[in-house]
Formats: sequence, C-alpha cells, structure tokens
Amino acid sequence: MWRDLLQAVIELIYPSRLQCPLCGTHRPDESLCPACRQLLAGYAGERVCSICGSFTGAEGGRGKLICSVCRAEDRPFDQARAVAPYEGPVREAVRRLKYRGMQRLARPLAKLMADAVQREKAFALADALVPVPLHPRRERERGYNQSVLLARVLGESMRVPVLEQVLVKIRETPSQTGLSGQERRQNLQQSFAVAVPGLVKGKIILIVDDVFTTGSTVSILSHLMRQAGASCVLVLTFAGTRQNEEN
Repeated sequence: MWRDLLQAVIELIYPSRLQCPLCGTHRPDESLCPACRQLLAGYAGERVCSICGSFTGAEGGRGKLICSVCRAEDRPFDQARAVAPYEGPVREAVRRLKYRGMQRLARPLAKLMADAVQREKAFALADALVPVPLHPRRERERGYNQSVLLARVLGESMRVPVLEQVLVKIRETPSQTGLSGQERRQNLQQSFAVAVPGLVKGKIILIVDDVFTTGSTVSILSHLMRQAGASCVLVLTFAGTRQNEEN
C-alpha cells in the first residue's frame, strides 16, 4: 500500500514520459511495445471458457469449453470476457490505474477492451454499459472510479450509453484481496442496489470492471440486473482469471 502511495506521489510530482500502457517501457507514444503486443496476441489465441471467459493456456480450438467452476455453479451472467489474464504486465497496468493515480491509462486499456468486444458478436449488441460502482467514501478517497473511466472510453468506442448511476454501492465492504469465492460473496451481500430499474428493463446490459477474479462481484451485480428486468447480462473486464482446463 505504501509503495503504491509513494509511486502515486512520484507520478504527480514528476510526470512520466510516454509509456507502454502495460509494462511502462518508454515509448514515442502510448502504444503497446512490441513485447506486450506479442503477449496480448498470445492471450487472444488461447481457448477460454465460453461462459466466464477464463483463460486456459491451451491453443484455440473448435467447440465450446466450459471451465470446472462454471460446470459446478450457475452463473447469473450470460457471458464474461477479458483482454488478458491478471498476471505479469497486465496486473501491473491495473495496479497503476487503480492504486497509483494513473488515470490516463484508462484510455489505452479501454481501447484494448474495445478490440476484445469486436471479437465477440454478442457484446456488440449491448444496449448500455454499466460500470461497477465504488462506495462513495472509497471513491472520494481514491478520487475516481477506474471502472467508470474505462466504461466512458468504451462507450465512446462502441457508441453505447454509459449508465453510471444505475448501480450504487450502499454498504462499504472490506478488501476482497485474499478471500475465497464464497468469502467474497458473503462479504458483498446486500452491498449493492439498482437505483433506476427502468433504465435496465428489457435491455442487453454490459457490466464493465477492471478485473474478474472469482466473479463474485459481477455475479451479484448480474443477479440485480436480472431482477431489474435485463434481457441479457454480459461482463467485460480488462483483466480476467486463469483456469487450467483440457476440455
């Protein structure tokens, strides 16, 4: 935590030169460096769970693959996808956006999310984007909601409205870091509410967040969207999870 705070202060006093949005290598612009471009191309070629989008490490192939988690439980969302698994420079990029005050990373990261949308036909049909909310006190402390920043850029690219006020976080919860899926779900119970159900009813809703790990947060939000009358609920994050599945 203190390291992240120190880095944020340094960035504020001494703004960095243009960098690769993932690894931070200095660049003539904010485009991906060759190494990170190759890394993302490799991730794009991996087979993913057809439901939660978790990366398997296996090369792309024919037929649907369903991971062990999705086989064991019903997911309240229709599909979830991510640009890359939450590891290496992808993880560091999220941390710089989320904890180190580097809001400018939202634009290049969201553009990569927009590229991912182009690969998924269902996502291109979304009627509205809904960012995952922060509790007001947490947002005041951080100064911004990274999910809102990503959703705004993504909305521009997709030409889809961003419904920032539909979901609200009504109860502040402890950090989810280090918790199991069940513990995360218990931690989040009765923490969110739909403020304007009429904006959701009958629509294809795309929930936007920075990271999908166990899927606890987006599952609870997807359930709320269903209760509000959404016809379909999709989830898009910059970083996702990894499951080692053969079939």
